[in-house]
Amino acid sequence: MDVMDIDTVYVERYNLTMRHSISRLVRKTLCFSKCNEMADNHIDLFQCYNNLNRVNSALEIKTKKGEKNIKRTPCMANGITDHIWSWKELLMFKVGVSTINYDTTVIYS
Repeated sequence: MDVMDIDTVYVERYNLTMRHSISRLVRKTLCFSKCNEMADNHIDLFQCYNNLNRVNSALEIKTKKGEKNIKRTPCMANGITDHIWSWKELLMFKVGVSTINYDTTVIYS
């Protein structure tokens, strides 16, 4: 996706979906995060679920009448995976260690 294709409507819609799905992001809630790390972990898990497990009706492929429509997740639509992941598959997935070195030097002028 090109940067020019990103529109505020899509970003705000995703923010709304996250706020409705993650109790830590709801306004005026009792389920707040005391630790930023836990909130970040919750958001990361939601993003994996949203992209790999959750079927998006806007991405459904319509088929001939009488046949079942093909349901897809965002990762299936982008060709990253070929099936809808189960929770077990998502939680048991082994992630490799990143070899990227980030420069954390901050220069003040």
